[in-house]
Amino acid sequence: MMIVKVKSKEHAFTIPVPYTVLHMGSGILTSNLIHRILKDCLNKFGGDSEGQLNRKHDFEVDSSRFGIELVLSILQNRNTKQAIRQLIKELQRYKGTVLVDVKAQDGTEVLIKL
Repeated sequence: MMIVKVKSKEHAFTIPVPYTVLHMGSGILTSNLIHRILKDCLNKFGGDSEGQLNRKHDFEVDSSRFGIELVLSILQNRNTKQAIRQLIKELQRYKGTVLVDVKAQDGTEVLIKL
């Protein structure tokens, strides 16, 4: 089980994340439904029906489109699903390992532990 602890000045949260949830999440991310949703987002960003847009907006659209294309290409790769499953199996071997231990200047702390 992965433990995520977030502590701020006002609140403290501890979220246990079972490995079965990670397995389900990886299955959802690599599913055809998510592929279709990402392709629809690409089609949405693809058209320029409003005429000439300003440069800042063009850059934001281009960077968003590039990010979606990158995620889609990774998720559509046949080996991705197997690699994610293997990663989760390896994480299960290293119980007690601290992945993230960060303290921000405002006093917020984040700890992710296997």
